[in-house]
Amino acid sequence: IVPHIYTRAKVRLIGLGNYAPTGTITNEYFAYISTRLGDPRSADDLERVTGLSTRHVRASTMDLCRRVAGADAPGLIDGPDAPQDESLVDMAVIAAQRALASAGRDASEIDTVIGASSSDNDAFPTIAGLVQMRLGLGPIRATMLKGACACQTEAFQMCAEVLTASSAKLVLMVTAEGLLPNIMNVLDWKTSSLFGEGASAFLLERSDDEDTYVINGSDANQGPSLYYQTPLRKDVIEMAEVDMKIQTLFKEGKGKELNHVLAQYMVGYTKMNGKEVYREAPRAMAESVDALCRHAGLSPNELAHIVPHQANSRITRRMGELLINDYGWPETTMDKLADNFRYYGNLSNASIATAMVELLRQNQLHEGQWIALPAVGGGMNYGCWLLPFHELKNTEAILNPT
Repeated sequence: IVPHIYTRAKVRLIGLGNYAPTGTITNEYFAYISTRLGDPRSADDLERVTGLSTRHVRASTMDLCRRVAGADAPGLIDGPDAPQDESLVDMAVIAAQRALASAGRDASEIDTVIGASSSDNDAFPTIAGLVQMRLGLGPIRATMLKGACACQTEAFQMCAEVLTASSAKLVLMVTAEGLLPNIMNVLDWKTSSLFGEGASAFLLERSDDEDTYVINGSDANQGPSLYYQTPLRKDVIEMAEVDMKIQTLFKEGKGKELNHVLAQYMVGYTKMNGKEVYREAPRAMAESVDALCRHAGLSPNELAHIVPHQANSRITRRMGELLINDYGWPETTMDKLADNFRYYGNLSNASIATAMVELLRQNQLHEGQWIALPAVGGGMNYGCWLLPFHELKNTEAILNPT
């Protein structure tokens, strides 16, 4: 982070929404894969190491998991009445509608849509543009940020700057993620087991009487620790051949050979060095939170909640430890960390809003509380949004959506 480069803007969060599909993958599924590949882990082992219990996914992702691991693979629980063709846009529209309902506002009032996703498989039109169309909006601005999990803080900053420039009055920020089928190989279980699917939405407007703060940074020197290369048409045949080889190796239980293929082939599958990510990601978020609080003149004791991108529970805890040990924050900082990773997994750019909804469900978000929303993602990009929370007009629209 370059500490003096940040945005200070009179912006207010007035609406919030999220959506989680109804299918569920438990740890039994990934324990089954690891055992077939000769590196046996139990479901309890996976939960102890990752802190993760369940992931919500769409019906199409459930079908993919069965095709990859076999129809009899355990740990795949179909959702009731789950639509077979549910898309990222479908999820984003639902989240947007809930955000509008929570604010008591009509879609026709939106004059800018900003989207963020790390797994949108449509180059154009984008999720932002398709949400604009599905909400019945006119030819307004619809901009899409595509990248890893810190696109959500980049999008916060874009929203703040658009509103500050008076080029918009009401901005909808939407995210939607489906990483398992789009940028992962399910059999790369040490990575794929960490992720779920979902969507989120924020509704923001200009404020006359209070400031919010956003900061973002990037360090491509850390890029190899979390890396994804988008396949091109020239890669299609080779990707199909690699996928068939991986599938054959899985059926034969040849884990070492399968992992070798995954490690060597760089196109179309997310690559993660877990140790490097654990070393760098918590520090990036801790630095973002501390720098932004100093810019705002806000002491650690004045901050009610830190709601980070839910990369995993270990990274969240480590961020708190770094704030205490390296930046002099009080021990009570650990009590301010929001962590819902156990029930959703890593939702990439949909994670922060989903964690905020859980805080609302637990009646922990209250009028006037300052909250910090840090994120970190592949690239490596990182940032934070610091803002006062205000009671939403219709919280029931989020907690008990129709």
